[in-house]
Amino acid sequence: MRVGIPRGLLFNDFSPFFIPFFNYLGIKTIVSDETNRKIINRGLEIVPAEYCFPVKVAYGHVDNLLKKGVDFIFIPHIANTGEPTRGYKYCVTCLWTQSTPDLMISAPKLIKEGLDRKNLLSPSLFFDWGLNHIENQMKKTVAKMGYSTKNVRAALQEGLANKKKFDKKIEEKTKEVFNSIQSKCKKNEPSFLVMARPYTAYDANVNNDIVNKILDAGYLAIPLELAPIGSIDISKQMPKMYWIQGQRKLAAIELLNKNTNLFGIDITYFACGPDAQINQQMRCRTQKPFLTVEMDEHTGDAGIDTRLQAFFNTVKSYLGVETKQTSKVFSVKLKGLDKIKGKKILLIPPMSKHNDALSAVFNAYGIQSRVLEVSPDETMERARSCTCGLVCTPYLHTTEAMLNFIQKPGFDQKKFAFFQATTDCGPCRLGQYASLESLLFQKKGIDVDIITGGELDSEFNLDMSLLVKVWCGITAVDQLEKMRMHTRPYEDNKGTSDQIYEKYAKRLIDYLADSKTNFGKIKTILTIGKAFFHNLFDGKSPTIEKILRKAQEEFSKVKRTYEEKPKIGIAGEFFVRLHEQANQYIIRNLEKKGMETWLAPATEYLIYSYYIASVFAKEKFSLNRKKENLRKWILKSTLYKILIGYEHMLFKATLPYMQGFDDITAQEIVENGKEYTRDYIVGEAIVSMGKAVDYAKRGLDGIISVIPFNCMPGLIVDGFVPKFRKDNNNIPFVSIEYDGFQDSTREMRIDTFVAQVKDRYENKKYTKSY
Repeated sequence: MRVGIPRGLLFNDFSPFFIPFFNYLGIKTIVSDETNRKIINRGLEIVPAEYCFPVKVAYGHVDNLLKKGVDFIFIPHIANTGEPTRGYKYCVTCLWTQSTPDLMISAPKLIKEGLDRKNLLSPSLFFDWGLNHIENQMKKTVAKMGYSTKNVRAALQEGLANKKKFDKKIEEKTKEVFNSIQSKCKKNEPSFLVMARPYTAYDANVNNDIVNKILDAGYLAIPLELAPIGSIDISKQMPKMYWIQGQRKLAAIELLNKNTNLFGIDITYFACGPDAQINQQMRCRTQKPFLTVEMDEHTGDAGIDTRLQAFFNTVKSYLGVETKQTSKVFSVKLKGLDKIKGKKILLIPPMSKHNDALSAVFNAYGIQSRVLEVSPDETMERARSCTCGLVCTPYLHTTEAMLNFIQKPGFDQKKFAFFQATTDCGPCRLGQYASLESLLFQKKGIDVDIITGGELDSEFNLDMSLLVKVWCGITAVDQLEKMRMHTRPYEDNKGTSDQIYEKYAKRLIDYLADSKTNFGKIKTILTIGKAFFHNLFDGKSPTIEKILRKAQEEFSKVKRTYEEKPKIGIAGEFFVRLHEQANQYIIRNLEKKGMETWLAPATEYLIYSYYIASVFAKEKFSLNRKKENLRKWILKSTLYKILIGYEHMLFKATLPYMQGFDDITAQEIVENGKEYTRDYIVGEAIVSMGKAVDYAKRGLDGIISVIPFNCMPGLIVDGFVPKFRKDNNNIPFVSIEYDGFQDSTREMRIDTFVAQVKDRYENKKYTKSY
């Protein structure tokens, strides 16, 4: 029995663990060949979407193993490494690295070469969940191969012991390397820390042999793994960095600052999502010359040689100056809502009416707030001018709105604060927006507070009645939006649906903003009970339900044409699909082209977050029996059921007009999405795929995933599209990326998609008629 292990991604980190594990069980391991041009080219041919270069190369390594005729391919899903840098709580791996095994099993050309669910071994491993979790996952892996699982624990201990020895040798080598740096320091000679991920630092064909280029120039090149950063705690200065490689790079910057003759060369890759955020934070901490080299499959030696030589000259000049000029360093400064209540006006970035509902509730509870206006500059030049790299489009939109407000007369940094959603543990880039904005404003000399929301368990720091009111408000906006979208394509008098929508949205927001409508403790408990047991209640309707009921009556009476139209489901990234300017009014444009559109609700991802948190807490409690996991399991699962109850209650108020438009639960979303990506990979990818399956089951005629340019979860979805279409009778499904610029190619793709939808729709009608 031979197990193939691809030489890519997390191989260098974990091969000292996994190879001894399999050897102990008597299972032979075959490692793919070292990266060469053939492997690279094959990876570029196979990869289904535009991921970073190292991920593309990983596809080539799997293809190489399949051609070797191995019995199984081992590609574990590693969500975290288990050992965060000092001071941090999380150690998350890159989302694309996590998703690679699921993407590969959906890649048509790898499937053709023989990869399938039977020969892919891909346990889901959270190294911070403890040995029992790792053992359970590896037992499933070993059993799948037909081996006995009785020695798995012993094999794991063998692997862990070997990994510990390996790490000890690294530690010893680190001391040796830094002793040599001290001798060079006395001679005023520079050394260079190569700040790259292990799967790129040691692969000359992936990093364009940059290490040897440094050595050939006569300098010492040190990999990040040999940097003594274990004692450096940067978590208080940069608190939201959950990616393990980001933590290491930020700690390395502190090391560079403390060592006069040590300089950093950061290796990154075009389309690397995490590095686009990490690099900007590194630059806010460095106090000396620093080089970033971005590569991809098109990068040539000449360009790298030129940049390296220029950097070497800069470093020599820097060392030749007796009095060093040091850059000012900045630290992330974030606050919670409780810190500004009654003191400042909270400014919420624009997105949709959901934000107006949120602002209204804040005002009702004594937190002065307002929603910022959308910047008139569609290209977001202000935000782009102070941002480097391929950051998320939502980050640009929110930052642009803030900068647009700042430049207006009357702005007072002591009077206002900006709100930004965030997360504690990623895995995508949303959790970094607040940090980047905090650093940006400090660099511009603006001392304005950034107020965050969305972290794990942060809801328990707020009044529960406020949360209930917020939830009811944004859920009601979802229902109004659904009624408008179901009516507008068919209205006789254009603009009628928008007028009705605005009328009832205003009534809703006025109600939410009225402090007299706030729930007291008893009323909060009663309404939560009603939501929890929503199927048992059908009595007196609260005000929000009355607003929705009136709205559905008015929408149902709109004079309309009765022609049938193709239906398109919109899924994708939360912000861009809801922000009309960000998606360049795609829904209205599709309606002009003769389509009716269905939009995934704003509440979808929020409910999913509670559901998946409860699932994880339950599993962790089963593994370690810790009270904190039991508490989280009970709280998250209870809140999930309450939120679902509110959603069902408010949907009922839209009947009978919206019969058949009810949203499926987060549990159903996850079950649907698991056909393509495992539920252990948290984020919008599984939500988008689960919703896409729902659209297909309901008989919609086409699906669009609306995403920001270079969106990590969005491009994961893109990788599943070929398999999804094959599974669903070749339904038209396209991912449309938005970056703030007009693009004729994008419009052509939409037109082509619409033509496919219309053909499918006409064929379906013809088939039905016979």
